Parts: sequence; C-alpha cells; structure tokens
Amino acid sequence: MSKRDAEKRRKLRGVLRGLVRMYGAVDEHRRRRRGAGLDTLVEAMLAQNTNMANATAGYKMLRRRFATWAEVMAAPVGDVQREIAVCGLARMRARRLQDLLRKIEADRGRLSIDFLAGRTAREAYDYLMAFHGIGPKTAAFTLLFGFGHPVLPVDNGVLRVVRRLRLVRAKARDLEAERVLSPLIAEGDHLAMHRLTFRHAKERCRPKNPKCGECALLVVCPYGRRRVEHRPVEVEGAVKRRKVRLAGYVSAGIAKREEGMW
Repeated sequence: MSKRDAEKRRKLRGVLRGLVRMYGAVDEHRRRRRGAGLDTLVEAMLAQNTNMANATAGYKMLRRRFATWAEVMAAPVGDVQREIAVCGLARMRARRLQDLLRKIEADRGRLSIDFLAGRTAREAYDYLMAFHGIGPKTAAFTLLFGFGHPVLPVDNGVLRVVRRLRLVRAKARDLEAERVLSPLIAEGDHLAMHRLTFRHAKERCRPKNPKCGECALLVVCPYGRRRVEHRPVEVEGAVKRRKVRLAGYVSAGIAKREEGMW
C-alpha cells in the first residue's frame, strides 16, 4: 500500500469516528443481510432516480401482487407497471425488470443471484454491472446489503461528502469514488460508513448552506474549514458588509472602496 493510501485509510477511520460521535453507532441488527440477493437487487433498481420511501413502497406493492419473480417475469408489462407506479418512470422500470429477470434465468437456469455470495466483491460487481440498467450505486447497494460484500454504495450525497473531505478528486464520479474508497475502508465498516455518510449528507453536509460550524469532521475537511474561515464578520449580532462604489464611468468596470470604509 502506498503512503498516500495509508494516509487516506487513517483519514477514513477518523471520519467514521466523527460520524459516530454525531449520529451514534449503526444498529447492529441492521447489519444483517436483508434477504435474498435478487430481492435486494430489485429494490435497488426501483430506487434509481427516486427516494427510498417510494422505492420501498413500490417494492412492497410488487411483492403483494406477485408471489414469485417468475410471476413478475411472465406478467403483462402493464400489470407490473401499475404496481411500481409510485416509483415513477414505471413502464421503463417494468420493462427493464422483466428483461433483467429473463437474462438471469437464461444465464443461471433459475431466478437467483445468490451464487454471488461465493464470488469476490469485484467479480460480483462486474457481473451485475454487465446488465443494462444497473449502475455503480445499484450494484454496490446489492452487494453490501444483500451479501455483505465490502463495497461502498456512492449516491450523490455520499459523493458530495467524500469530495468535500478530499477523499477523492473534486471531479470524481460514483464509480471512481467506489473503486478508490472501498478497498481502503476497514473490514466490517462499509455498512456503517455508508449509512452514516448518507445521513450526514442529508442533515449537515447539504448541497446549500451546509452546517459546517457544527460538524465533527471540520478538522479534516478542507471545504468546511475554508467556508468557516471566510464567513462575513459579525458585529453585535449583525453582519457588517464591505461597501463598494462603482467607478464614475461604468464602462471602466472598476469597483472602488469608499473612503473611510474598512
């Protein structure tokens, strides 16, 4: 392991400790596998481009209507579409789901991906990524929650946090972030890192007006330190702003400080 990777691994451990201080440890019961791998994969697919509440609702309606995935595969696409309408883009999702089920059955001889439990995380990841409609986040979510593989699902919020912490490049996307960080997170910490980083992105490290001043990660966050250090000066509870006036001729385009202003 390179010196840079070793430093990043230490930083990740510190980040996780800070997240635990802010939000508490992840419930041990939630570390358990959520069930069959195919169930987790379908739920992850339904979560694409929507929130988990809608995805969970659509998944439950689908399972109440169809007892098996074979029934989902054989049903008219309109019937599947109606059950997952809450997720949005229902017809496209229904077609993709049925295509996925057909390809899995043709490839494996049955509707199951549980064989991935015996593959390495990278082999399992590459297998899922080969299917149309399955991206990095969906594959990583399935492997972490369905099989306990050491991968980090990276959605937009998680990506924002790790970019601001400079754990990945400023222009890194989800696939790069997963491949860089997953091998550096300590064994057994991937689920906690995902859940807590996801929560942090929603509650403090928001896209606009992040709560950097109350963040336990501020000491290791270049973005947060820069933002806190450059806040406007507060005077007696009010914000004192620097006053400027334009040059006499607007075309000059020069902003001049008024005399007597600080």
